[in-house]
Amino acid sequence: MKVHKWLVCFFIVTFPSMLLTLVFAIGVARSEYPERPITVLVGMQAGGPLDLGTRAISTGAEKVLGQPLVIENRTAGSGTAAATAVAAARPDGYRLFGTSAVQIIRVPQFLKVTTFKPLRSFTPIVGYATPINGLVVRKDAPWQSLPELVDYAKKNPGKIKYTGSTVGSAFHHAMEYIAFKAGIKWVHIPQTGAGPAMIALLGGHVDACSAGADFVPHAKSETVRVLAIYDEKRSPFFPDVPTLKELGYDFVNEQVFCILGPAGLPPEIVKKLETAFAKGMESPEFKTFAEKLYLAPSYYNSQDFGRFLEEQWFKIEKSLKETGMMKEPATPPY
Repeated sequence: MKVHKWLVCFFIVTFPSMLLTLVFAIGVARSEYPERPITVLVGMQAGGPLDLGTRAISTGAEKVLGQPLVIENRTAGSGTAAATAVAAARPDGYRLFGTSAVQIIRVPQFLKVTTFKPLRSFTPIVGYATPINGLVVRKDAPWQSLPELVDYAKKNPGKIKYTGSTVGSAFHHAMEYIAFKAGIKWVHIPQTGAGPAMIALLGGHVDACSAGADFVPHAKSETVRVLAIYDEKRSPFFPDVPTLKELGYDFVNEQVFCILGPAGLPPEIVKKLETAFAKGMESPEFKTFAEKLYLAPSYYNSQDFGRFLEEQWFKIEKSLKETGMMKEPATPPY
């Protein structure tokens, strides 16, 4: 009986310190993340801007994390295969998604039904770069500005032919939004991608092209004229060219490159990754990449990028409905 009482007393006295030790041990275990390589799934082909961007920022981030970031390309379903795999992953920080906001907003909203819920299935970590987008015409075109092009389209309904890559792309959407707001009619000539769209413009098959970075070398060599940029702010590469917002069109390119994790990622892991990728933006590899591909570094922390995705989802949904491009989203956001 005496031994039993002694054990009870011992347990009562030592239990609090044992509990504190256990809590501390759990905290230490969590602080050691990552303990093995991290896989980053990319939903686009190797060698493209998104793939290269993910690799560039990951190179700097892995120096901070102390573990390799292994890039794995899964291109099926316009990137939705990679998105689905990450959405279904354990929220332990060892499987991430290197993507663009387009694959979270525009693809599931306009182009295809997905099993993941765009605004519920992921934990935003960082947004880090915005590809340049804009409206261009050939250098010998008579229009010196977007207002001049719009004025001509008003006086000549249906005469202006433009290409904006594939149907439903942000390039297509931008032109239809301008037409909706300005009350004009012009004709969309779809292409299979940004490269063919630029070829169509240079070959004289269309009058204007709503394009990505493919237009930059042609603008630098003065074979095309840039009428407007779709970014939030003027591009550092074309500081004299106004944005659509400046010209009275509330349209901003949502194509921000980003890193996401599965929903439910612990806050301490999010913070560690957020810090590592922010440091990755300071690496020489990332700066060289951004300059070569005409990307504007655009840092969003986890909370800010979550707000950005939500705001853009409903803004784009409203705009697609207004322009008649869509009746209802293919995939609900939540």
